[in-house]
Amino acid sequence: MDIEILQDLIKKAKNLGADAVDLKLQEKKGVAVATRMTKLENITRSEVMNVDMRVFIGKKSANIVTNNLKELQEDNFVEKAIFAAKNSPEELVNSRADAAKLCKNFKKIDIFDPTEVPWEHLLEGAMKCESTALQTNGITNSGGARMENEFIKTVLMKSEGFFGEYDRSVNGIVIETLAEKDGELQQDYCYSNTIYVADMKTPEQVAREAADMTVRKLGSRKIKSCRVPVLFHRRVGRSLLKNMLNALNGSVIAKGTSFLKDKLSQQVFSDRLSVSDRYDLDRGLRSRPFDADGLECQNTKLISSGIVNSFLLNTKYANQLGLTSTANAYDGNEIAPNEVFIENGDISFEDLLKNIGQGLLVVDVLGNGLNIITGNYIVREPLDSG
Repeated sequence: MDIEILQDLIKKAKNLGADAVDLKLQEKKGVAVATRMTKLENITRSEVMNVDMRVFIGKKSANIVTNNLKELQEDNFVEKAIFAAKNSPEELVNSRADAAKLCKNFKKIDIFDPTEVPWEHLLEGAMKCESTALQTNGITNSGGARMENEFIKTVLMKSEGFFGEYDRSVNGIVIETLAEKDGELQQDYCYSNTIYVADMKTPEQVAREAADMTVRKLGSRKIKSCRVPVLFHRRVGRSLLKNMLNALNGSVIAKGTSFLKDKLSQQVFSDRLSVSDRYDLDRGLRSRPFDADGLECQNTKLISSGIVNSFLLNTKYANQLGLTSTANAYDGNEIAPNEVFIENGDISFEDLLKNIGQGLLVVDVLGNGLNIITGNYIVREPLDSG
């Protein structure tokens, strides 16, 4: 899209009474191929543009979104945004970043691979993934495989003079496999998502991992209640980490609905646990140079040796809490992490598994998950005593 169109939108909004204007443009282009039982199921080609315009009038604001270029060039598009802002409730705190703090020099991050993968190659990869899985002893069916190649351009323009853009690529493959034995049915999956095509696991690797996880579930049985060491598979660890990030989100902290709301600078977790949010990891799927407030993203130590070191914050909730933004603004007032990871310990997973003795390796979890208010995990609903 011509950047002049975005500049004209800001001028129109300012002429109609807007004090400030944000425009976020996102263009996506890609191809995805899905197979089922090694046969082509569908091919999806996408070329989508979304423009999110947010206007500020005094302490009021509103946003309007479109994916129609023709609508974007019509005068009433801006008029709708102005009308919505005038009729919105006033915000309690300022949600705009100080103009002096807006990002001016963007750090170059390697998050774009220009390689275009022909749909025929995507089809070949998905078919190979399924055929490899189906040849595995114990696998009786497939829930399908999917392979994609996508390019995303993000542009942010602010009326204070900020302009930033970056390109990202996403390549992925996923498969779901099923196994059956003596009437017992089990299923599992595996995937690989990367920035660069060359970094992806091969279709055969993804298939074998999915098949292995599925077949291992066959013959499962209940165990007696016991007190033993517990080791979490990285997939489960990822879900536990996601729950922690939800509890660290500034929006729930500000509302007082997180069990971590009063825990800043306090020891909450094991002193062996440290968690970081990184924005500048080359080839990181969630790395980005600036956030939706126009601030340069930053590296944030969220948990330091078990101590809650920081929340995830945008400008609005940082101001509400009397803190400083961690530059994690996403769309509107949303907050999103960048590349978050648990810092490596000094014992490998293989050694942990080997030395656990009698213990429990958790590869999947069921139930309602985390109660974010209390911090308790709910593994099942209590029985109805009535």
